[in-house]
Amino acid sequence: MSVSLLREVHHVPGVRGFVRKQVLRSVARVIEWTTKLPGRGMNISRVNDWLWVGGSVARSQYRELATQGITAVIDMRGERCDDAAALSVLGIELLHLPVTDRYPPSVEQLMKGVEWAMPRVKAGGRLYAHCEHGVGRGPLMGLAVMVALGAEAPEAYRALRKARWQSTLNDRQLNGLADFVTAWTARGTAAGGKPPSSATGS
Repeated sequence: MSVSLLREVHHVPGVRGFVRKQVLRSVARVIEWTTKLPGRGMNISRVNDWLWVGGSVARSQYRELATQGITAVIDMRGERCDDAAALSVLGIELLHLPVTDRYPPSVEQLMKGVEWAMPRVKAGGRLYAHCEHGVGRGPLMGLAVMVALGAEAPEAYRALRKARWQSTLNDRQLNGLADFVTAWTARGTAAGGKPPSSATGS
């Protein structure tokens, strides 16, 4: 998988690109902070019928996740973790795959997340993949599931960024996604099969 194809989704070259990325991250953090104020909505974005991505959700907002129909959560934060018992009471399952902020999950972690999520999504469940801010780690996990369900990685990334402009994978995370795509494709080839053609839409 070519990282350059993924980078083209959001890359602006030179100093202008660097400044743009820093401004976007700063604005994203401000918006995230406002979601923590009383009466404000959650810091989440719907990508399609079965996938939401975003940032941390307060325990007091778990019921709102259930109201959205979300049945499975993958928490990618290394710094903290959702309350599995409180989510379970609402019929929501939790998988915690801890990753350091600004770094990608390992291919093994992405595989584990995909293998956990796929049967739940195929059974009609709805997935929320998140990290602390909803910029890198959580969206990357969502992209891995989209790819596993048949989407081309650049198309999936465009669809995800259309739904959540704050999601901008850094170079380490783009490489992590490319490594996963290569591993997933090799796995499909070894099994003599190929996943469906698209999972970007609703």
